[in-house]
Amino acid sequence: MQLKTDYLIVGAGIIGLTIARELCDKYPDRSILVIDKEDWIARHASGRNSGVLHAGLYYATDSLRAKFCVAGSKMLRDYSLKNKIPLNQCGKVVVAANDSETTQIKELYQRAIANGVNCSLVDEKELSEIEPTAKTCGYAIYSPDTASFHALAICSELQRELAHAGVKFMFKTAYIENINGNCIKTSQGEIEYMTLINCAGMYADKIATDFGLIEDYVLIPFKGVFLYCNDLIGNYKRHIYPVPDAKIKLLGVHFSPEYDGKIKVGPTAVPCLARENYSWLENWRFNEMREVLATEFKLLWSNKFNFRDLAFAELKKQTKKGLIKYSTNLVKNIKQFEFTDWGTPGIQPRLYNLKKQEIMDDFLIERGLNSVHIINSVSPAYTASFAFAKHVVENYL
Repeated sequence: MQLKTDYLIVGAGIIGLTIARELCDKYPDRSILVIDKEDWIARHASGRNSGVLHAGLYYATDSLRAKFCVAGSKMLRDYSLKNKIPLNQCGKVVVAANDSETTQIKELYQRAIANGVNCSLVDEKELSEIEPTAKTCGYAIYSPDTASFHALAICSELQRELAHAGVKFMFKTAYIENINGNCIKTSQGEIEYMTLINCAGMYADKIATDFGLIEDYVLIPFKGVFLYCNDLIGNYKRHIYPVPDAKIKLLGVHFSPEYDGKIKVGPTAVPCLARENYSWLENWRFNEMREVLATEFKLLWSNKFNFRDLAFAELKKQTKKGLIKYSTNLVKNIKQFEFTDWGTPGIQPRLYNLKKQEIMDDFLIERGLNSVHIINSVSPAYTASFAFAKHVVENYL
């Protein structure tokens, strides 16, 4: 028998769950079904998230990332506190390694102020009072509102709330194909819907393509792993970040205290061979690997957005000693033996525009036939999720 629902959400990560929450509030009498190919919620990017509640320092002022990060940060903070979910309100400093980066620090500070971020520009003496372990060249940025959240606990609470409100969930239910614009085929049979919302994360582009959208994009997966301190509560009380590399659009190796105070350094950002290739032999799919390798080989050859330089640099971070070396510009003293255990790997997908030959560094939403597709939910997607979901429901549904 064919299932029917008003709203069909594909993907039970943080974006799918927060959109379901907004739909419940706006359309309490309509039916909502969330499906996921895994056995439970948040098995990939959402559940393997670094857990940093970003303040919105980095993002271009006219971008969706800046808009939703600043608003979403407060919403996620309030949700965590209201539901008694662990939240480490530790703050963050961004430091400079040399004079050139000091100039970038000042530019970054001006951007943060334009974005409406609560932050201050501090000198070396003030930095030593805020975070004694950190070092900088000239100036640093202090962001008191940056925090650490419990990613899995937030998703679990959302799922509990949604189920209580009547939202249905189907797990081990993989999207297979679009049938006619009002019905899809899944691994558990056909599902008819009024509106489909594609929140499939690392496979959102594939579903969008099946609906006749985004022909000029390919997804490049980057695997990140953190190295954990052997003390539960380390000496590093705040997040310590470098100036981000504008060319490769990654935030770089940093120190982070988690929601429970545990300290980690990283992450790596190595290009990997498949979308869910968390370890060397895990989740290899030939067609996927062929597509990813073809794109990565071209980028290695052309060195677009410094991809070749990034790939070779990442090789050096695959050992504990190599990763620690990349963090020495951030702190006054670090001992390799303090960091002993590799964490659970995560994968950050980056959407690459083949026509423009550039990484898409903002959210991308496309409307299709009876469908809405969240194609590029780029970092800080988790921080932005509550505000982003509100925007999607108000403007697309």
